[in-house]
Amino acid sequence: MGRFCFLAERQVGIGSAAGAIEPYVRARPNVEWTDVTYAKDGGWIERLPLPGRTGGVLRGVQQTTSALRRGQFDALFFLTHNPAVLQQRAVARTPTVLWTDVTPALLDEQAAQYGHPVDSFGPIRQLKHALVRRTFQNARLCIAWSEWARRSIAKAYDVPNERTMVVAPGVDLTRFENKDALKPGLPRLLFVGGNFARKGGDLLLDVFEQHFKGRYELDIVTRDQIAERPGVSVYRRLNAASPELLALYDAATAFVLPTRGDCFSIASLEAMAKSLPVLVSAVGGIPEIVEHGSSGWLLGSDAGTDLKAALEALLIDASRARQMGARGREIVTLRFNAQQTAARLLSLVAQSAGVAAD
Repeated sequence: MGRFCFLAERQVGIGSAAGAIEPYVRARPNVEWTDVTYAKDGGWIERLPLPGRTGGVLRGVQQTTSALRRGQFDALFFLTHNPAVLQQRAVARTPTVLWTDVTPALLDEQAAQYGHPVDSFGPIRQLKHALVRRTFQNARLCIAWSEWARRSIAKAYDVPNERTMVVAPGVDLTRFENKDALKPGLPRLLFVGGNFARKGGDLLLDVFEQHFKGRYELDIVTRDQIAERPGVSVYRRLNAASPELLALYDAATAFVLPTRGDCFSIASLEAMAKSLPVLVSAVGGIPEIVEHGSSGWLLGSDAGTDLKAALEALLIDASRARQMGARGREIVTLRFNAQQTAARLLSLVAQSAGVAAD
């Protein structure tokens, strides 16, 4: 039986994906699991007067190095490629599997939406690209969350197609149980997005205020300071899969995310697991989640018009909304089940090292 080291970033959507597979991976006695947070409360690195993101990089190196020193491993697993870039020697000498939602090349394409600075100094940009390229090429297997991301790994970083594949993240269905309870009062819309503007929250509020005030109630979950108003409730500091957030999913009629920039949407998967129709923008790998017209609506470039039409359709035909929600739950159960995802990833890690998974 092989011995494996799993190193997982725990930031925003990445953290939700990690948390979904974590209990199933940790249950294996031959696996060491390490969270890569790039920060430590009260840590000595954090107290140094370092410029920019230097402190985060140093903490990431410390966290990953500490994990790799726990013994000899037959294979390494990184979520995402970012911590692997910090451990070039380990990736080169130990069979390594990378699992990622996006590549730097794709992030640069959405730089305006993310507020992500693209390096303007040529040598720095080339060095970063070379390091990521080397990491991808040294890995035994590069697994993307979507075909959208897989194509970028192969094309932008010259990785042979046979060393790339797609394994989508999943939802822990034991936490996101389907509760088809009676929902009194006005139908409720749910928005979940830490970065309110990038996730299209302002667009949703505008459409709601102009066309659906008094016809829907709107629940907003975000970390940004958004003022409540009639028909709109705002929730902050809710953790993924917290009882309060799960209660909002249970109360909702539909999940709405007119996001301007995204790589994937774990929140949409969670909503589908709760049998909600999802109205979400067709950006990044999201079109690979939603069956347009069957489990929800994919919003196009004119997201405001598309959103208005979809919300009108939900009001007119509540039975169709329930059918869409049921189809969404079915899709998650078949294709985005965290237990199955964890088993698949463990099997691929073992295969990369040529040893038994358990």
